[in-house]
Amino acid sequence: LVSPFAMLHSVWSLIPAFRGYDQQDAQEFLCELLDKVQQELESEGTKRRILIPFPQRKLTKQVLKVVNTIFHGQLLSQVTCVTCNYKSNTVEPFWDLSLEFPERYHCFEKSTTVGHHTDCKLTEMLAKFTETEALEGRIYACDRCNSKRRKSSSKPLILSEAQKQLMIYRLPQVLRLHLKRFRWSGRNHREKIGVHVIFDQVLNMEPYCCRDTHSFIDKEGFIYDLSAVVMHHGKGFGSGHYTAYCYNTEGGFWVHCNDSKLNVCSVEEVCKTQAYILFYTQRTRQGIAGISEQPSEAQVLSGNSNENRRLTFP
Repeated sequence: LVSPFAMLHSVWSLIPAFRGYDQQDAQEFLCELLDKVQQELESEGTKRRILIPFPQRKLTKQVLKVVNTIFHGQLLSQVTCVTCNYKSNTVEPFWDLSLEFPERYHCFEKSTTVGHHTDCKLTEMLAKFTETEALEGRIYACDRCNSKRRKSSSKPLILSEAQKQLMIYRLPQVLRLHLKRFRWSGRNHREKIGVHVIFDQVLNMEPYCCRDTHSFIDKEGFIYDLSAVVMHHGKGFGSGHYTAYCYNTEGGFWVHCNDSKLNVCSVEEVCKTQAYILFYTQRTRQGIAGISEQPSEAQVLSGNSNENRRLTFP
C-alpha cells in the first residue's frame, strides 16, 4: 500500500505547482503526474546510466512500457484540401481525450425552463470530438496543389480551404475521458457547465476509430467497461471538492472515495453523478501490434496516395 501522505509530499517535491493546500484541478493533476512519471522513467537510464545496474535499467524500461501501453493511445489527424481533395495524415499520441460540450449546453443554465430535458449523452460528445470541421479561410498549403512549384521559386505558396478531422488510430488499455466542464466566460473567469452527462457502463469506441484500427484489434477490443468516475462538487473552477467512484473488480462492487471515507455504493448512484473524468478499461487486450508500436512515417503519409493507401476511413 502507498501512504496518501507520502504520495502528497512526493508530489509537492516533484511538482512545485501543486504545493500547498489550494484548490487544484483533478484533470491537470493527472496530466502532470503521468507526465512526471514518464519523464522520471525516461531519464532514469540516461542521466546516471553508468551508476545504475543493468537489471534496474531493464526494469525501468519495462515499467515505462507498461505505463505507455496502459494509458497511451494514438490519434489520427487528417486534413483534406477542398480544392483537390488531397488528404494529409498525421498520427499523434494522447494520454486522454478532452471532450467539449455541444454549443447548446454552454448557455443552458441561463435559459433553462422547468421540465426541459437537460441531459447530454457521452456518445454525443465523442461524435463532436471526431466530427469534420472546416478551417477558417484559405490558410492551408496543400502539397499536391504546390507540387509543381519549385522550392527556390519566388512565387507565393498556393493557399486553399481545408477540412480537418480527428479519429482514434490506436486505443489505450485504459481510456481516460475528460469532460470539459469549465470554460472561460466573458468576465474573464472559468464557469462550470453543470449539465448532467449520460454515460453507460459499457462503451463501444468503434464508431470513433478509423478503419485501419481493425487491422490490429479484434471486435471485442473496441468494447470498454466503466472502471472509475471522478466527480467535481461545487459551482466554480476555483472552489469545490473532488470525490471518486471506483469499481472493485475482485468484489464486483462500486466504492465511493471521499477523502478518507470509503462507502460501498450502487451503480445507479454512480451513473447519476455529475462526472468530470471517466475511466474505461478495455475488455480484451489488443493484438500483437499493440499501441506501443509507433507507425512508420511511410505508413502515416501513405494515406496521401490514392493507389497505395495504407490508411482507410469510413
